[in-house]
Amino acid sequence: MRKTLVIALREYTAAVNTKAFLVSLLLLPLMLSGTFFAQKMTQKIGDQSIKQVAVLDRTPGATLFEVLESAAKERNTSEIFDKKTGRQMNARFVFERVEPAPLEDADAVLRQRFELSERIRKGKIFAIVEIGQNVLSPKIEPPTPAASAALQKDSLNAGEKLEAAEALIGERNLIRYTSNRPTYYELTAFLQRVLPPQIYLRRIAAVGLPADKVMALLIPPQIASRGLINREASGKLAQDSKANQIAASVVPMVLVVLMFIVVLVGTSPLATNVIEEKQLRIAEVLLGSVRPFELMMGKLVGGVGVALTLAVIYVGGTLLAAKQYGFIGYVSPAVLVWFLVFTVVATFMYGALFVAAGAAVTNVKESQSLIAPVMIFIMLPMFLIGPMFEDPSGPVVTTASFFPLSAPVMTTARIAIPPGIPWWQALLSVVISLLSTVALVWCAGRIFRLGMLTQGRAAKPAEILKWVLKG
Repeated sequence: MRKTLVIALREYTAAVNTKAFLVSLLLLPLMLSGTFFAQKMTQKIGDQSIKQVAVLDRTPGATLFEVLESAAKERNTSEIFDKKTGRQMNARFVFERVEPAPLEDADAVLRQRFELSERIRKGKIFAIVEIGQNVLSPKIEPPTPAASAALQKDSLNAGEKLEAAEALIGERNLIRYTSNRPTYYELTAFLQRVLPPQIYLRRIAAVGLPADKVMALLIPPQIASRGLINREASGKLAQDSKANQIAASVVPMVLVVLMFIVVLVGTSPLATNVIEEKQLRIAEVLLGSVRPFELMMGKLVGGVGVALTLAVIYVGGTLLAAKQYGFIGYVSPAVLVWFLVFTVVATFMYGALFVAAGAAVTNVKESQSLIAPVMIFIMLPMFLIGPMFEDPSGPVVTTASFFPLSAPVMTTARIAIPPGIPWWQALLSVVISLLSTVALVWCAGRIFRLGMLTQGRAAKPAEILKWVLKG
């Protein structure tokens, strides 16, 4: 044990005293927060461009073009400027009326759309908006048998089903939007905000109904998410706050990212360290004084020390940030304890795999074929983030929390997501993780003992399996 601790202390001090460790300690949080700061900086720059939009309004009198033009002028004079600095923050919208080709001449319509598309490609206009002639008074024609059959096919993807549904509605009842910038949503949001209310008003006026009463009926009911009713310490009943519900989704994600970073930074250098010691023949000198298992355990304990150092620093920084923004009350001490327990277990587990991979090869290039599967196992919980938030107690996520190589991350996240998990599941996950860690460390020890002195070639998978089974 004394020799193991000496090696562990040496591995720990060698890791934390390097410039690479200090750089990674500072660089990773900066990388994670870089997106937030970049977004803030780009918002200050603002978009001062002009978005020219061609409008083909086929409604009687082209009244909707006037609506768009008036709304754009109001927006361009007030809404796109920062109220404090007066700086333009969003693009100007300028609508240009284009006389539409008659729908009866399909070739003329297609040629006009092609000419406008060419103007978009050359950057002369930004988008095309075509308003169908029946938008103000919809006339839905009976669907053709082909259109009905297309909608009922199971083989259609979401895009094909949408196209089939639009075909049922008919071109004359649609508002077509065309652009080569499908990711620019501000213009489509503007159209969605301006056109539907005006279209509803005109439809209501056309049938002689009171607009104020009917418009009130068209407001869609909102489904407001609320928390449970809790009994406070004073005995008073109170509803769970919105902040609690937000924290319920933020805290698990932060813990998953932190554990991923801590484990990866703490364990991935172990394989490289073992390879370097093999190449420089340092391992042969060390094995003259200690047993192979003691040497390997020393390296693993040193890796756990590095991981815990990172965990304390990152978790401490996260708690300070949570306190600064008033979220410290939403981080449970029990969740933090589980996080530290599973971080230690995961570091031993993945560290043993990295040590075994380093011992089985002779150089860094050869190690890639063995390190890649280990990285896939570390990434495995990240692939289940979506199902975990959707249903933390679902069969897939529950099974993953009992699978040894994904149990630490998945169980910690499930504990942090309300209402948590039964105590026996957390305890069973701990037991499975510990037993798996012991088994992996034992297997890694046998690989390490024989692979450490192997020179000249990388061990083949069959040979590694033989080392584990027969020693």
